[in-house]
Amino acid sequence: MRDAVPNDVVPVQDAGAAHWRSSLRTRIALWAGLVNVVLLVLLVLALAWFARRMILEDARRDTHATAQEAAQRLDGALHVVTITTHGISDLVGSAQLSPDELVTTLRAMVKATPGCVGGLLILEPRERGDAPFARYVARNGRDRDFVADGYPFRDQGWYQRTVASPGGWWSEPYLNRTAGDVWMVTYNMPLREPGRGARTRGMVSLDLPLAGLTDLVDSLAHLPGWRLSLVAPGGTLALNPDVGVERLETLDGLIARAGRSDLLAAAQAVRLRQHLQYLHEDAVIGERRFTVVEPIGDTAWTLLVAQSYDLIIDRLAQALWLLVAIGTLLALICMLVVSRLARHISQPVEGLSSAAARLAHGDYGVPVPHLARRDEVGQMARTLEQARGSIRQQLREIEDMTAARQKLESELSIAREIQQAMLPPGLVIDREHAHLEAYARLEPAKAVGGDFYCFIQTDPDCLWFAIGDVSDKGVPAALFMARTVTVLEVAASTHPSPERVLAEASRRLVQGNDACMFATVLCGRVDVRSGACVLASAGHDAPLLLHADGRHELLPVPPGPPLGFEVEDAFPLWSGLLPAGATLLAWTDGITEAFDVDNLAFGAERIPEALQPGVTAGEQCEALIARVHAFTDPAPQSDDITALAIRRRLDSGPASPEAPPTQENADADATVHPA
Repeated sequence: MRDAVPNDVVPVQDAGAAHWRSSLRTRIALWAGLVNVVLLVLLVLALAWFARRMILEDARRDTHATAQEAAQRLDGALHVVTITTHGISDLVGSAQLSPDELVTTLRAMVKATPGCVGGLLILEPRERGDAPFARYVARNGRDRDFVADGYPFRDQGWYQRTVASPGGWWSEPYLNRTAGDVWMVTYNMPLREPGRGARTRGMVSLDLPLAGLTDLVDSLAHLPGWRLSLVAPGGTLALNPDVGVERLETLDGLIARAGRSDLLAAAQAVRLRQHLQYLHEDAVIGERRFTVVEPIGDTAWTLLVAQSYDLIIDRLAQALWLLVAIGTLLALICMLVVSRLARHISQPVEGLSSAAARLAHGDYGVPVPHLARRDEVGQMARTLEQARGSIRQQLREIEDMTAARQKLESELSIAREIQQAMLPPGLVIDREHAHLEAYARLEPAKAVGGDFYCFIQTDPDCLWFAIGDVSDKGVPAALFMARTVTVLEVAASTHPSPERVLAEASRRLVQGNDACMFATVLCGRVDVRSGACVLASAGHDAPLLLHADGRHELLPVPPGPPLGFEVEDAFPLWSGLLPAGATLLAWTDGITEAFDVDNLAFGAERIPEALQPGVTAGEQCEALIARVHAFTDPAPQSDDITALAIRRRLDSGPASPEAPPTQENADADATVHPA
């Protein structure tokens, strides 16, 4: 690397000058403004959430408290009437009073009851021959004697209901024309003699103007956003903003007529005399309201108080808009101040940016400004000054690393070629009418791998073969693989059976194996003329036998321990026959443990699907590996893949009596397959 500017580099004028849109000062101002806007939005949202929650919760509490207070006032007014009525009933029922005394008592009670405009006392005769007493006493003096007038009071529904009732009851609102077209409500009480099971002798009732009740809550009914309904014991709307009492409409009738399905819950609470608080939306006008259903004591009257949520939210929105306007103004002022500060802060940084740009273009002769500053800008300037020398050193190191990497890649490529050259090509052995095909295919996951296979001919009529997998990948596995192949070839040339070959390999591979590597191996020997086959396994997967008619079976080769852990002599044998037209197929776990993008393994159960009877050993291996790649695509190959096939062609003659299958191990199961 040269200190001077390269010949092909043109010095850059104002290399550090950035466009104002992407300059540091603009970004500082914009980010500060963005932070202010975000903080403003978060503040408004937080205040809106908190204020809305607080205001709505206060509205709920206020509505509930107001409903309770109004219900208590109404209960007080109604309770006075019920107490007075009970007092008259107890007095008349227990005392023997003359008609004049009864009138005097009833008049005193009417005058003593606040709001009461009249009272009725009916007393049936105690003994036959006595005259009944039925007298109405009015506060204004307009009394009426029902007996003298011949009024059939016993035929009236209110009388029959009262004498049959176990206690007192309030009437529905009714228009009293005698009192001057005044809407009234009446509390009726049966009159019984003292004692349990005493007979009913009549009734007593007190009249109360409906206005005496509605005036108690009239101020509440006219508040903005408030709606109030007073429901009589029978469901009649005595007070409602939409329905006048003169219509004598019930709450259920209003719901059915006006389509106010949102009041169904309130109507249910009124019928059950239960407290209820709920938020609902007016089914007609869409206004949201919070409604409280408050029973009025034990009078069977009910009060409904509702407050508009929309009105509350509108007031909240006005306050929030004012907050947003003030916050926006403050944010603009803050952005203006930050913009001026950004200009002062960014000027030395812009100088450093220009110096860094020149260094990036190879102009290492330009001095870096602001070296004497004691702040962060000075530290950056001194760092850039030191970087000029270190960049040249790093470039030289990069060149050396690149050369070393190229050399390593070249060596790995050579190692791959050497490893592939170690593996024998496919072969075909012809002995008169006997023809044997042997083929294998290996695809390493890396440049070099740990899978291996080999074909060894110790004599013209005998083919040794092996397939294995080393417990690692890459260069270490390739070295151990080369050692394993060499040991197996040497052992096969000196031992007559696969179990002795594996025992010899086990002994040799343990020596010097400080890395504790191991290999699984399937070793076999097949007689070319007779098809007699002997197999032994050192921890490897059992092979598959594909018959000429398409049948397949997994050969029961008992596995022994892998090679490399410790010396082992016990490797059980499998002996049998490779019929004409059949193919013996073996593989490594790179096939069964090939995973697709969903981490699903290819597995041994998919191997038979890739096999075709009648094709060559090479075509069998290629088809299996192609099926594996089609299954895993587009997932990368995770392990070395190897497939090995041994096939006797259909024109191979049957086994001759002079060359029967050899029983290599008396304890192993011998399977003889018909040709």
